[in-house]
Amino acid sequence: MTLPLVVADASVVLKWFHAAGEEAVEPARAILEAFARQQIDLVILDLAIYEIGDILLRVAGAGPEATATLLGALTEICQPVMLSGPEGATAARLASEHNLTFQDAAYAAVAQERRGRLVTLTQELLEAKLGVRPEDAFA
Repeated sequence: MTLPLVVADASVVLKWFHAAGEEAVEPARAILEAFARQQIDLVILDLAIYEIGDILLRVAGAGPEATATLLGALTEICQPVMLSGPEGATAARLASEHNLTFQDAAYAAVAQERRGRLVTLTQELLEAKLGVRPEDAFA
């Protein structure tokens, strides 16, 4: 049986480790729990590591050691993937069509190319209807 594929962007993955002042923490964590229960396949991009590291250090106030520990835990939970050539082409097209950053479009491209669902809290991706909020991930 093929499991549904969920692509989680950094706005969702961050909630797995940091809750203070964040929205949609429980729905975001429900995605991680569904993966742990083998109810979904989960993809995160290598890009998420850099984005989350930056947020932990610069916004959340985590120190270097805590940040490194959390990022190490993340890569053990779910091995990050790189964009393939076709996914990069799709990302460029989506970025152009929807006036998105290439980084945001990359998440949507991986979801599209791998026939999955992008789960995000990034307003631009939601407005372009390229992803769904965490609470709608299983709808």
